[in-house]
Amino acid sequence: MPIGKQAYALRNLRKRKETDKSAAYASKYFKSYDAQDSKPERINETFYDDDCIQTAKSMLGMTLARKLESEILRCKIVEVEAYMSNADKASHSYNFKRTKRNEAMFMKPGTLYVYMTYGMYYCMNISSKGHGDAVLIRGVEPFKGLETMQKNRAKINSKQNQIKNVTNGPSKLCQALKITKQLDKIDMSNSDEIWLEKGTSVDENDIVTCKRIGLKETTSGDWATKPLRFYIYGNMFVSVKDKLEEKIKEDKR
Repeated sequence: MPIGKQAYALRNLRKRKETDKSAAYASKYFKSYDAQDSKPERINETFYDDDCIQTAKSMLGMTLARKLESEILRCKIVEVEAYMSNADKASHSYNFKRTKRNEAMFMKPGTLYVYMTYGMYYCMNISSKGHGDAVLIRGVEPFKGLETMQKNRAKINSKQNQIKNVTNGPSKLCQALKITKQLDKIDMSNSDEIWLEKGTSVDENDIVTCKRIGLKETTSGDWATKPLRFYIYGNMFVSVKDKLEEKIKEDKR
């Protein structure tokens, strides 16, 4: 192929890849609302009143809504972790230990549990059925109010290849949505500040099941490696992808 035609073909290939990447973000895992849309259906308290693992998986694809002044920010939940009381050494409620900090974990299913980590970052959890069980929200995909989330994160570049860094982590999403300890113990089923809405259900075949992030066997024992993290396969807003589990899933497809 002549050099001129080869350069033209390469340029078109790059453009096509950029278009495909943008389309994947805008369609495969992208959902939006406009003025003509009917009011999104809020998830009621019965949704949370289920086994922690089942509740965690059911949250994938659901919408996390956060009202800030006159604006409602919306994100799709794409990554979660389940934490159980009693035997789960990685859980704040291990051995049913109830403290002033983790009290929300022992409240009715659907109660928001917000805690601070490293003395400066917040993480959000939602209690489920089970005395002290809760689901950590690890990653969400923004689809309404992205600019506001970027401003709240402050350090994030607004370029396309940086969008995923706005909410691809438990503390990042709390910064983006301004989730602080002030929201701790809020009932998600009737709050006007933060709640869940019905989104799109995720097929079991599209859920990657793997170990949770940042746990050490020295402190959490074998619970550090138990498959209690769940995320949507192929979603760019997942904080950390498990390459081995994804390879296994790919081979089964």
